[in-house]
Amino acid sequence: MTQSCLNGDAPDVSFVLPVYNKAEALPCFFASLMAQQGDFSREVIFVDDASTDESRAVIEKFASVHDFVRVIANDTNAGPAIRLNQGVEQACGTYLALFDCDELLAPDTISVMLGMAREHGADMVHGKGRKTDALMAQAKADAIGVGVSVAVFEDALERILGRGIVRMTWLVERALFEKAGGCDTDVFIQDESLPLRLSLHARRVVDADMVVTVIPDAGSHLSGNKMQQHHDRFFVYAHFLAAHPELAPDKYRKVFGKCLSAARKAKRDGAPFNTLDLQCRYLAHKIRLGRSDLAELKRFESVFQKLPGIRRPINL
Repeated sequence: MTQSCLNGDAPDVSFVLPVYNKAEALPCFFASLMAQQGDFSREVIFVDDASTDESRAVIEKFASVHDFVRVIANDTNAGPAIRLNQGVEQACGTYLALFDCDELLAPDTISVMLGMAREHGADMVHGKGRKTDALMAQAKADAIGVGVSVAVFEDALERILGRGIVRMTWLVERALFEKAGGCDTDVFIQDESLPLRLSLHARRVVDADMVVTVIPDAGSHLSGNKMQQHHDRFFVYAHFLAAHPELAPDKYRKVFGKCLSAARKAKRDGAPFNTLDLQCRYLAHKIRLGRSDLAELKRFESVFQKLPGIRRPINL
C-alpha cells in the first residue's frame, strides 16, 4: 500500500466506512481489506457513529498501526447517511469504495471494479453480496476472477429505477458523489438514496454479476428492519421528486410509483394506511389515471411520519 493523501499523495481509492457497533466484525472485515490484490493506492476512513461497544477502540488501533487509516470519531449517533457524507468530505481518492464493514471483501474486489470502471468509462460500478450462514470468523470470500457478466447502462437513472441494485457494494468516482450531493441526509439509511442521487448525474453505470462481498451471520443490519426500509424508501423517492420536478414524465412516473410501492409494502407489514384509498391510488397509477404529483403523496407521508420504532437522522 502506498501513502494516502494524509502524507501528500492522493490515492486511487478511498474506502469510506461508517461504523456503528461492529467491534466483533471489524477485524475480519479489515483483514479482507488488507488482503486486496492489485496495483492501486488507497486510504481508509472509518467514521464512528457514536458506537456503544468497542468499535472505536478497534478502528483506532488500526489507525495507530497503519498511516493510511484514519478515524473520524463522533459523540452523537446520526445515522449512516450523514456519516458517509462526513467521511467523503475528508476523502481525496479518485474513487470511493463504499461497503458495509461487517462483511468480507473478495480479495480482488477493488482491482476488478477499478478495471471495469476504466474499461467502460463508468463512474458507478456495482457488485453483489452473497449471504452465508457461516459466522464472520469462519466465512470466506472467494476471488471474483475473470469472465464476469457485465451490463453497461448509459442511462444510469433508468437502471437504478429497476431492481436489485441497492446493496452497499459500490465503487464510484468521488467527483460524481460530490456533484450529486452525496446521500439524502433527511433519511437515516443511505442504501436507496445514494445510487438514486448519483445516477442522475452519472455518465454510465456498470452492473456486474459478481459477488464482491460475503455477508456472514454477524448480527442484525439496519436494513433488516423491514418497516425502516419501507419508510426510508418512501421518503428517498418523495424527496427526489421534490428536488427534481424537471424529470422526464416517464421517469417521474416511475419514481412516483416507487413511493406507492413502499406504502403498499408498509401496509402489508402493518402500517395503518387506509387500504381502499391506497389500493385505488395504486391501481390508478398503474393504468395511468389520476395525478402523479407530490400532493398525492401527502396522505401517505403523514402515516409514515407517525410510525413507531423508526430511526430518523438528527439535526447536526
